[in-house]
Amino acid sequence: MNPALILRPHGRLGNHILQWATGQTLARMVPGLTLHGFDLPHWGLSGGGYRRRQWFLPAITQQDTDLRLVAEMMRAGTLPLARLWCMVLQADMWGEPERFRRLLPLSGREVQTAGAGEILLNVRADEILRARHPDYGPIPLGFYMSVLRNTGLRPVFMGQLGADDYSCLLKESFPEARFIPSQGELGDFEAMRRARHLAISVSTFSWAAGWLSEAESVHMPLLGFCNPAQRPDISLVPQWDARYSFYGFPTRKWKATDAQVAALRDLTPVPVLSAAEVEDLHARARELRKEARMADQARLVRSARLIRPILAGLRRVYTVR
Repeated sequence: MNPALILRPHGRLGNHILQWATGQTLARMVPGLTLHGFDLPHWGLSGGGYRRRQWFLPAITQQDTDLRLVAEMMRAGTLPLARLWCMVLQADMWGEPERFRRLLPLSGREVQTAGAGEILLNVRADEILRARHPDYGPIPLGFYMSVLRNTGLRPVFMGQLGADDYSCLLKESFPEARFIPSQGELGDFEAMRRARHLAISVSTFSWAAGWLSEAESVHMPLLGFCNPAQRPDISLVPQWDARYSFYGFPTRKWKATDAQVAALRDLTPVPVLSAAEVEDLHARARELRKEARMADQARLVRSARLIRPILAGLRRVYTVR
């Protein structure tokens, strides 16, 4: 019987796409691997066959799980059934985005985006302004100042814009900019994918759109979960992709304190990191996670060994009839 991987989607579209990309990466590495539990209705993609609740199955739980080890175990038959509990956020494992562009094609719908001589600046606001997660949070204005200074392009802000304080701050600080309100989930995603120049926000949704885009330039703030110094288990800094410029930030756990909110107004330009500086961030992150990765590898091997005697029964229990 073919090996199977059961996905556990959570969050919004960006999370779903990146978890599915991990599944597709494993499917490319493991002949015959089937994927279950995902649903990307905008592209008519879904996978069923196994129930999503699989308490006893070996689980991929870490965002820097060793996918090469997982694939090796699946090919050897020692991991024939597993669940993908998280997103394995390791961009270097996914390969070139062109394959995923073909799998997730653009629709024919009309969307507003940046035009000639402009750059699209995606805004993530909504619930993150209220400190729902310490690794998210709004971007200080200095990032936008740096992007505009470095590119010489006219600003077009788009995304979760409303009457909140952050949206008002952007409009007050960049009176010459165009502002495009949200065009819905797919509309915003496609607006970013179609922009010639793009600055992304601290968001898996924004990151996925930038990665899948064919933009000439993508400007990325290394802030929050995008900063390897803050989240060494996450590697979403595609330093091999010549389209990208990376802007350096110190670590910041967003709690929406008065001091943090006041710091958003800081217009001091943010530095663009050199290739050596980006590689140094990656090297330090790998060193910090070395022991944890080895422990996770050992856990996964033990878990796979423990279910071997009951594998046939688990397949029966989790198969959708």
